Amino acid sequence: MEASSRGNNYVKENGVWKIVNLDYYPGSWPDEADEKKKIVNGARYEKSVSTQIVIDRSNCRDLPLPILRNIQGTGIQRKTHESISSALEKLKFEEYASQYRQLNYCREFYRLLVKQKFSKISGTVQKRVGVVLEQMTSTAIALEQFIPPMRQTLREICECLRENEREMIGSKAMRRKNNDLINNCSLRLNNFDFTEKEDDGTLCLMDLPKECLINIMKKLDQPRDVINVALTCSSLEVVAMDNEVWESMCFHHFNDKEISNFVGHMEFYSVQWLDVFKFCFKKSKVRKTYCYGDELVVCDNCRGVYWRRVGHDCPVVEVPPSFTVLSPADFLHLLNL
Repeated sequence: MEASSRGNNYVKENGVWKIVNLDYYPGSWPDEADEKKKIVNGARYEKSVSTQIVIDRSNCRDLPLPILRNIQGTGIQRKTHESISSALEKLKFEEYASQYRQLNYCREFYRLLVKQKFSKISGTVQKRVGVVLEQMTSTAIALEQFIPPMRQTLREICECLRENEREMIGSKAMRRKNNDLINNCSLRLNNFDFTEKEDDGTLCLMDLPKECLINIMKKLDQPRDVINVALTCSSLEVVAMDNEVWESMCFHHFNDKEISNFVGHMEFYSVQWLDVFKFCFKKSKVRKTYCYGDELVVCDNCRGVYWRRVGHDCPVVEVPPSFTVLSPADFLHLLNL
């Protein structure tokens, strides 16, 4: 019997070297001394293995968080020299586009990308956009969320591709295949029906008191969202179009100075708060904002672009964290297109 450099014991049988089975003892049974030796060696081996596992875990490092660095300029002059494919890959756009928090932001970005830069994106990027839109469609259907905005986005993209087909980069066959993919996504959403809630005894939206419904609606920053609520059923229409709802929305979104510019000369009891909201909405910056579950931001310290909720590994630790929000349009302007 001989031992190899790896610690295996070999025995020669019929002219062939074979690894010795731990329980194999040619010619005799192991005595108590051998058993004790085996147990001691086994315990020593287990100890070394467990120690090695601890060492390996201590050396493990988390995967780096998605971030886009090397941003030049400030404000509207911000630019990156990365290609659009590289920038989206570093920020893991395809992965986050199917996530609940980031889906709406990615949806708006891809809508702007196709509508505003259709003549500058390569065939490869066009193909990836189609694949991502298909993933987002499947996610929206599975969650039964974002159906109306996804439907509108796909409709606008289909119209843009159809009207500007000759100006786009890529072969005719590739464009046709991409158009068929997006048209199929649009058809899936148009044929989608929401699952009716089973009567399981739990509370529904309409079971809430009127005060709770008003408190929910006043936090909607877009008038069309309240109108959409009113269109769902007659009971919600009564609540949504109540003057009290729009009064609460006005004081929730605008300050006293903005409101007084319109109602200063009116009797308070005769004010039509829907008209006040429309007036303030046009004059205020509220109409330029949109709330996303997550969004891209640029770090004011290291100048890296990252997902706000995901975070990033900032090398500048001497100063407090600070960032500037990037809208989908801002991020599109930042790319090298």
